[in-house]
Amino acid sequence: MKKLIVFSVLALLIFTTVGCEKNKEEKEILSDAKIVKTLSLKYLGESYGRVGEIMIVNSQEKLNKIYKNATMPKDLENIDFGKRTVVMGSYGAARGVSKLEHKFSKVGDKYEYLLTITLNYTTVAPLFSFGIIAEKIPSNSEVVLKVNVKE
Repeated sequence: MKKLIVFSVLALLIFTTVGCEKNKEEKEILSDAKIVKTLSLKYLGESYGRVGEIMIVNSQEKLNKIYKNATMPKDLENIDFGKRTVVMGSYGAARGVSKLEHKFSKVGDKYEYLLTITLNYTTVAPLFSFGIIAEKIPSNSEVVLKVNVKE
């Protein structure tokens, strides 16, 4: 009888530990980073950084450097960089853009920025900027851009 009780307790501990580890892994993969605000779509004559790559901005100095030769959009004024991060980039499309959808997620130790672009056939937009203001993330974070284009 003692062996049965000991075996039952041991089995219960093993299953509980395995279940906790599984839940921990799922939370790590599925946890979303919080978007505070999406930036307005802006058509550009030039790109900020490399087209198709993400820039992480965690200071006013870095933001000023990016916009040193251009007018800073109102969306980017008065950001509390102690609590927020700007994640932005440039992208090119063969046609105009009628809508942008943003999703920002944490996947393990990386972040994923999913940008869904809905095109329109009436305008031309060779280059545009996009971005979000998110809850603070480390400056050295890796952000992977994934783009989904809808016709």
